[in-house]
Amino acid sequence: MSVPAERWEGAGNIYLLIDAADLSRPLDPDQARNVCALLGGDGVLEVRRDDGADISMRIWNPDGSQSEACGNGTRMVARWLAEQTDQEHVSINTAAGILECDVDGEIVAARMPQTRLDGPQYAPNGDGFPYAHTFVSVGNPHVVIPVDDINAFPLAEVGPELEHHAWFPERTNVEIVERIDEHHLRMRVWERGVGETRACGTGACAVAVAAVVAGTATSPVTVQLPGGELMIEVGDDGFVAMHGPARRIERLLIPASYLV
Repeated sequence: MSVPAERWEGAGNIYLLIDAADLSRPLDPDQARNVCALLGGDGVLEVRRDDGADISMRIWNPDGSQSEACGNGTRMVARWLAEQTDQEHVSINTAAGILECDVDGEIVAARMPQTRLDGPQYAPNGDGFPYAHTFVSVGNPHVVIPVDDINAFPLAEVGPELEHHAWFPERTNVEIVERIDEHHLRMRVWERGVGETRACGTGACAVAVAAVVAGTATSPVTVQLPGGELMIEVGDDGFVAMHGPARRIERLLIPASYLV
């Protein structure tokens, strides 16, 4: 026997999307690790019907941990559901709250969780942090580090240490960002539980917020990632709207033995 799944891509992020209705029981960390080891990608999106929204989403990282929010994954799920229901507006229940999305063909606009520059995910203490930075929560934690040249930054070497730094009780995503002009930024990202990836939607939101707060950028902000571009609108109320593509790569089958 096997379980149907779909492989989706958004701005360079690749996720496997699995409908919980096709599973004998909800995914657990071991199953998520098994599936990612078998099929690769940046994680698994587990979706199920939800009374409080059009659908709910759980986000599994390749190491078996879960993330509170995933911007590119949100757009993937929104378009997946829109294709099934012909809805142009989709609400998705996540650990970070209910996210509202508008689907226009391949382009999806997602209103993300309210951003914060403090909170329990950020606990500075006397240990020190090695880089000037801004903390931004987009439901999940991010540390944004401005640099002159993102390609010169040793992200692969310092990413693991920064992800697990003592100032971040739940670990953190790490973004390095380079200013191009008032409305354009360039970034790389080390994702919590994943490693360096070609894109991170919530990371793009975080760098846009950090730049707008610092006065080095003005909304809307186009963020260039290794895998593509996202346009971020930053509101005065702390909410952000992310605009970007989402597309299906393929439909596939997962051997049931990986989901036992």
